[in-house]
Amino acid sequence: MERKWTERHRLQALGRESADLLLKNCKLVNVLSGEIEDGIDIAIGGDRIVGVGHGYEAAHVIDCTGLYVHPGLIDAHIHLESTKMTVFHAAKRMSQSGTTAVITDPHEITNVAGLAGFMFQSECARLNRYIDVYFTAPSCVPTLNDLSVETPGAKLDSETLALLANMPSVVGLGEMMNVPGVLDGDAEVIEKIDRFLSVGKVVDGHAPGLSGHALNAYIASGISSDHESTVLEEAREKLRRGMYVMIREGTSEHNLEALLPLIDKNGRNISRLMFVSDDLDPRDMEGGHINRLLRRAVAAGVDPIMAIQMATSSPARYFGLDREIGAIAPGMLANIVVCQDLIDFNVHTVVFHGRVSSSRHLQQKENDLRLPYLPMTMNIALPALEDLRVPYCKGMQLRTIDLVEGQIVTRAGIVDPCVVGGYVEASPADDVAKICVFDRHRASGSVGIGFVRGFGLKRGAFGSTVAHDSHNLIVVGTDDESILTCADRIVAMGGGQAAIDGDSFVDMPLPIAGLMSDMDDVVETETTMAEFCKTALELKLKDPFAALSFLALPVIPEIRITDRGLFRIHPDGGPECVDILV
Repeated sequence: MERKWTERHRLQALGRESADLLLKNCKLVNVLSGEIEDGIDIAIGGDRIVGVGHGYEAAHVIDCTGLYVHPGLIDAHIHLESTKMTVFHAAKRMSQSGTTAVITDPHEITNVAGLAGFMFQSECARLNRYIDVYFTAPSCVPTLNDLSVETPGAKLDSETLALLANMPSVVGLGEMMNVPGVLDGDAEVIEKIDRFLSVGKVVDGHAPGLSGHALNAYIASGISSDHESTVLEEAREKLRRGMYVMIREGTSEHNLEALLPLIDKNGRNISRLMFVSDDLDPRDMEGGHINRLLRRAVAAGVDPIMAIQMATSSPARYFGLDREIGAIAPGMLANIVVCQDLIDFNVHTVVFHGRVSSSRHLQQKENDLRLPYLPMTMNIALPALEDLRVPYCKGMQLRTIDLVEGQIVTRAGIVDPCVVGGYVEASPADDVAKICVFDRHRASGSVGIGFVRGFGLKRGAFGSTVAHDSHNLIVVGTDDESILTCADRIVAMGGGQAAIDGDSFVDMPLPIAGLMSDMDDVVETETTMAEFCKTALELKLKDPFAALSFLALPVIPEIRITDRGLFRIHPDGGPECVDILV
């Protein structure tokens, strides 16, 4: 990484020249020594920390008496597209919660728009002035290299990924979801891994439920982290076998409580653990970001210094960024958070690259931003109404996708079907809704049809083009007419989310790849949609769209649906097409 230490920095560090900013009389949370230093001054010159100690002067002084100061927080694994905002809008909100860096895997937009999608996010990241954005290159575009499983929007081969591996902002290869490809020694998969290892960059993992010999083989391939553990023993086995374990708490994935006991009370494994949000709904950002996880961890009995280390020095060291971020020390980027206490972690002041993040300088930059170009990504041919019908076969039962509240894993269920006029239909009284996934990339007319339990849907339909990871159009409804009406509305918007009940509807256009909006009212719109879903459709989940978004991801056990049909997912063996009726 290019060294940015200047002659002026040297003079400021020596105290021979006045610093630009001084944080005075801090309670410094030192993540390097594992202690709190009281009464410390932090001198900043330009975007760098030039001195930690006493005897410095500066043009601008912030009195931090009684306040705690710790390094800017790092989200070690997030898909920024999940916020439904551009990088700029998401970064602005995250900064307010003390986050100053994220490691993002843009495989959502890249699965839709290919390399153009990656470069779109990269350029947006470069333009933002609130947080440092580092990338892992999407390893699985498409998720599985098998057109019989789903219709993808793009493909990144190992040659293309090799170009990304040399970008300074790319710190590793993104989560390797193609577990069967790794275990079977697929040449293309292994080539991707080896290209990143050869340039000294990490390879992130994605191995839900993997254990034993299969886990050993997966790790031995060069994959060094995982964020998919949902139970303590799974995470413990991965940690023992050499993985860095990312403790995830997002919108649909709630693993924090289950995994906190993994943390050794003496801090002996703290360097191998870190916090991530993975997928984060914009409404959940209202309650904070990584500082929200610190708050909950400390409330559960985790030492505050160790919790902060998991959100700063641990991820920085893992991704090879520890000479730039993750600690407060001379020469490092001045990414600093001043907070009122180490209980609630309420932010008092955020310094990013040496500037107070609420400064006029940053606010003025908003007017200078122009989004880079991204082509239209909706190419869809919806089927006729009769093509959604499921003929009933006498004596057979219905296979369902059963939601698991608070998790993205599902269970395969078997129920007695509701049969009307010789066709299987949804049964709202039994919490059985119909689910359809439509190809939106190639206008093939391909549609997968199934049934799902757990939403509590009583009437109408709701749908979205946010459907990990290929992001085909996914709709759940109580009848075929509502499903197609909802799909039509989303297509007319150029992608987005909608919920309908007869003639009543709410929607949110997401014209950027069908994933994101450039508007600043995403949270307000989502709140309106959530209220409509709760009152008009009687959906019982707090975040029904978040739960919906994962039902088409054919690498998460136990059962999924794509535009190619219904699939059972085996942790070490990949997807198996199964029938709706059994």
